[in-house]
Amino acid sequence: MRHPIRLTGLALACVLAAAVALGGARAATPEDAFGYRPPDHDLLVEQAVLARIDYLAAQVGVSGQLKAKVQQGGVYSASGSLGWSYAPEQLLSRKQALENAERAVHRSLRRAVFDALVAYAELYKSHARLQLSERLREQARAAGKEDPRAEIDYEEARAQFELAQQEAAAYGLQGPPAAAPVLFRLPEVPLEDVPDYRRDLYALQRARYKLRRIWAGFAPDLSVWAGVGHESGRFQVSASSRGPSTQLVVKTPGTGTGSWEYGFELGLTVPLDATAYTAVRRAQLELQQRRERFAQTPSRVETKRQRYRQTAEFAERRVRLALEELRGVEAKLAAARSGADEAAAGELELQRLELRMRLADLWTGYLRKVYNYLDYVDAGWELQRPAR
Repeated sequence: MRHPIRLTGLALACVLAAAVALGGARAATPEDAFGYRPPDHDLLVEQAVLARIDYLAAQVGVSGQLKAKVQQGGVYSASGSLGWSYAPEQLLSRKQALENAERAVHRSLRRAVFDALVAYAELYKSHARLQLSERLREQARAAGKEDPRAEIDYEEARAQFELAQQEAAAYGLQGPPAAAPVLFRLPEVPLEDVPDYRRDLYALQRARYKLRRIWAGFAPDLSVWAGVGHESGRFQVSASSRGPSTQLVVKTPGTGTGSWEYGFELGLTVPLDATAYTAVRRAQLELQQRRERFAQTPSRVETKRQRYRQTAEFAERRVRLALEELRGVEAKLAAARSGADEAAAGELELQRLELRMRLADLWTGYLRKVYNYLDYVDAGWELQRPAR
């Protein structure tokens, strides 16, 4: 992130003069906003990577540990265990955690670009305001009048432009604005990928797994095991309703003969606490509630998505209309200048600057509405085409 640089009035005038004189000097454009990265971007990406590792570990389902111990007198022991289990609730939880972590990265980038675009809109507006106030001040001076209001307006516009440049520089937007606003696509995202839809889907699946887990607590627990061992250690393989596992233990070597061991266990737990049975009913009611809510999710999510989309589309139409009006005035201004009609050109120049200020306000509102849509469907900024 670049740090803002404060410009004095003289330095600001030099910057503007150099940009106009050189023509090819660096100037800010809306597209520059796409190069900005928030300060916590790398941290969020790392968190998403860790969430993916956790999810992959849950998919594999393998767990285990190694343990070694040395005691006084040279006595040592080492053990290791390895097991596998399928835990659907944990898998679902980690999958949702992964999606949330990735969504946090998307949201951070989306917001960063939005903030940079809004900073450009303010730069575009304040630049037009500075030029407009300068023209009005020059007109008053040319008429031999002292207009304190025009002087104050110019000083305020210059101060506001300085602040706008400082804010824009913080987002990597250097120089005066060189381009008109641009428009953005509103991508069609499948309903199943909208975050609101997925949250309700995961809540339904979690309720199902919860009810199965509670019912499983009433089922018999069967486990079988077999192994070989002697004084130096043992090796055992076991399997139960929770999944297979192995265990290896090595001790201080000793004398003795090995022997095979095997066996099985069958356990049944009958809870006597009434809360164990009310928990089943509560889980059933929760599942029913989630089903009823999820039945309404598609229509609710689609309605909300269309509302955000339509709001952005109407805002885009207003921006397009303002752009057409601005282009019409610019065409008339070019014709007046080519015909040496200074009076008409001066009036049209004032209209052009006023339209640029109005366009900046409309574009800022449009950006907010596009951001709301993109944030709801978890999509990124994509240029539609240069709206110039």
